[in-house]
Amino acid sequence: MRKSLVIAAFGALLASPSNAVSADINVCIWGTITGPDALVNGMSYGARDYFEYLNEAEGGIEGHKVHTVLLDGRYKLDEEQKNYRRCVSEENAVFINGWSTGAVKSLRDQIQSDAVPFMTDSHSSEVLDPKKFPYIFMAGPTYEQQILIGLRSAAKAGGKRVVIMHANNEYGRAPVEVVRKSGAIEEMGLELVDQIEFPFDTQDLTGQILRVKNIDPDLVFVQASTPQMLVVLRDAAKVGLPASLFMGNMYNISPAIPEQLGASAEGFRSIQLYADFGSDIPAMKDINKYGESNTIEKRDTYYMKGWYQGIAMSTAIRNAVKKAGGVPDDLVAFRNSVRDEMENLPSLDTGGITPVVNYANHQGPTQARISEIKGGSYTAVGEWIDAE
Repeated sequence: MRKSLVIAAFGALLASPSNAVSADINVCIWGTITGPDALVNGMSYGARDYFEYLNEAEGGIEGHKVHTVLLDGRYKLDEEQKNYRRCVSEENAVFINGWSTGAVKSLRDQIQSDAVPFMTDSHSSEVLDPKKFPYIFMAGPTYEQQILIGLRSAAKAGGKRVVIMHANNEYGRAPVEVVRKSGAIEEMGLELVDQIEFPFDTQDLTGQILRVKNIDPDLVFVQASTPQMLVVLRDAAKVGLPASLFMGNMYNISPAIPEQLGASAEGFRSIQLYADFGSDIPAMKDINKYGESNTIEKRDTYYMKGWYQGIAMSTAIRNAVKKAGGVPDDLVAFRNSVRDEMENLPSLDTGGITPVVNYANHQGPTQARISEIKGGSYTAVGEWIDAE
């Protein structure tokens, strides 16, 4: 059975009690454990579980136990900012893994001022800049790169007219604006015939989908998360539009879509960045070993993302500890050393979750592929391609 969980006021603190004893290394994670984006929170559990796995299987990192704190940001900006401050000042984290685009954009300058290594779950290009934001790291292609992959697929198939739909928050709006202003759409020979914004918490998009139907585009790329995509595809089916007309980003590869929509989801495509849960890869053997004595909260590609992020963060920490001959007493020095080691990961093996990773660009893997719902499950329909 899983170790007992401790729920902290204002933020579901989920941490193993055993990790809190004699821990020399502190890592802090926050995600949407509860709230509107909880369907994709497997990455938060995956990262936490990887550090717990190290404690159980290897006694921690170089013999030093890792104290891992998991907080609930609830997809609320003030709560996420509060969690960040707690991670830096109270938990003394040497590495932080944080959630939303809005929160990371609001904190990006503070992260540099605090000089704390930060793994962002946002894939916004606006927080990826090794020179301007040397402490922020990412785990794959940016949202902008993912949109371009989708649009290129439409152009390659002979499409000409495209629509982009997006939520009315930073995560939805900002990447679309970057792509639109770049001129890349026109360079592909495509025409953006409409850009449709909708409320992030929407429960009905019938009007917007009818607008799409009247336009009759060749592709609709949706920059949103799984809860919104469920509404998009449900309402598309109502008005007679096939799921194959729509494509989403990395946060739309969720078993909830085919499970809840059934045949209405057939043909829907998403950008895939990480291996499927249950894949025949080395990392899955470690996950299964961990699962023998612990409950795995989510069994999806987002959990795989979190496990990979745990591999990356722990490798940088391990290299810093080795270089110092132990855990440095000076937290500032320790954080800076971990940052340097993270940037110097030239060929990180993620156990098959992604292709081999280089972090010199702070982005990690830049490969992606398109996955399509066929027979009720996601199936890769192309090889890994470089998103750069």
